[in-house]
Amino acid sequence: MLTETFEKMTKKIITSLILILSTILIFSNTARYEVAKRVNMISAGSYPFSESYKLPYSETEVIKAIEKFKEKNPKYEVPEVSISSNNSFKLEDTRSENGLWFVAFLYDSNENRILNIALRGNETNTTLEFVSINNGFEIGHWKDINRDFSYDENQQLKNSFEKFYLNPIKQILKNE
Repeated sequence: MLTETFEKMTKKIITSLILILSTILIFSNTARYEVAKRVNMISAGSYPFSESYKLPYSETEVIKAIEKFKEKNPKYEVPEVSISSNNSFKLEDTRSENGLWFVAFLYDSNENRILNIALRGNETNTTLEFVSINNGFEIGHWKDINRDFSYDENQQLKNSFEKFYLNPIKQILKNE
């Protein structure tokens, strides 16, 4: 009788612990972030993991604002890069091979990393995608936003991108 009561109590405790842990995992930001990363693995599109920002400006206006931003802030212009320490070259902002995206690069001199963004829009709206980061000047070590970083690192990178790049670009757009 005592053993039977003990077994029932143990089952209730274990069930309660599992329920509590499940609740914590479901509602924690990190857990939601990790689940979203896994779900995104089956997403279609050119940049399934990127962070998207909708801008109420034409693609042409946004491209010009990025160019102006780099002119005003030369420290954000990407220096020459290389692949496997071979010949160096300039990463040019340009239209993608399929013509659907305008791909641009920004430099973070404080962290010595290159940011890859992509734009796609029309005459009234543009989507700016914060795509990936490459550490250093040797190209080929790209890490995708919303995929290759922990939740905390990802939040920090997005906040930094918004503060130092996106918000100043938006300000240029407002003033034009």
